[in-house]
This record gives sequence, C-alpha cells and structure tokens, in this order.
Amino acid sequence: MVGDKTMLIVGYGDIGLACAKVAKFGYGTKVVGLKRRPELASDEAKSCADVIVGLDQLDTWLPQADYVVGILPGSADNNDFFNSTNVFNKMKPSGIFMNIGRGTCVDEKDLVKALKAKTIAGAVLDVYKVEPLDKSNDLWKQPNLLLYPHCADLDNDYFSRSWHFFEENLNNYFEGKPLTNLTDKQLGY
Repeated sequence: MVGDKTMLIVGYGDIGLACAKVAKFGYGTKVVGLKRRPELASDEAKSCADVIVGLDQLDTWLPQADYVVGILPGSADNNDFFNSTNVFNKMKPSGIFMNIGRGTCVDEKDLVKALKAKTIAGAVLDVYKVEPLDKSNDLWKQPNLLLYPHCADLDNDYFSRSWHFFEENLNNYFEGKPLTNLTDKQLGY
C-alpha cells in the first residue's frame, strides 16, 4: 500500500510540489522534499510535504525512502547526480527510483548495474540522456524498469495550462510587466 510509504522528492520545485500533492493527499504517502534552499519553500510547498530539507540531508533520507523521485534541473552540477555512489547504493533494497526531471541527471550505466544487482528493487524513467532512447541501450533489457517516452507531464489539462501560461506571459510582455517562470542563466534553470 502506498499510504504507509515514504517518498523522497529530490528537486522540490514546482513539479516536485505537484508530485507531493498527489502522493500526500491522494495516497497518504509521507513526503520529504529535498530542496537546494529549503528556507525559500512556499507555504503551499510546506503544506504538501511532511518535511523539507536541504541537500545535506540526502544521505539521511535515502535509506528511509520507499520511492526516490528525481526532478532535478539539467544544470551542469546535476550531471550524473543519481549514481551508485550518491544514491543507488544508499537506497533500501526495496526502494524504487523514478526520474521525471532531466535525463542528464542519471548515470544510466550505474542504474543498470543497480537494477541487475538488485541493489534497488526497480526504477521508472521518463527521460534519458539521449532521446529517443537508442534500441541498443541496456535500459531496454531490465525487467525491473518501466520506460516512458518523456510524457510524465501530459495529463488532461496539459495543453490548456500551456496556453494559459503563454497568454499570461504575452499579456505581461505587452503591458510591460515582468514575465513569469524565467530561467536564471547562472543556475541553468
């Protein structure tokens, strides 16, 4: 049962918040949000997580998490963040790793090794280092891995939300107001 499980969301931003809402309020899952700057978490983010911690708490929560959800941005300092040394070897053997952030954040060879050795019970990937995923990639051969075609954000409201966001920014632009959801060029997201 999902309700008695713990989900560690690594990258507790807007997408992490959306995942937390579903996990916590839909299934009763304990949610731990891991955020680069936890002190900047919004009131809504705080209400959807049981606890929000900084990157320095990763090692504390990995062995406790039943689900580790990667939602890190594709910045240079996150390349291969999810690897055997940092993550897979510290997870519980029954743990499931999921990545819906950026494919560059996962060391795919380390993930294959962890799946083969049953260091972790399984994984779910929606994004890959190279898309589309090459037919010869060892990820295809793992029976304890679910592969999705970069579609985790596609729900019934996806296009409506996208057009609303575009319309809001277009109006802001013409009215001389600041645009929303801007990328910080130094951080890369």
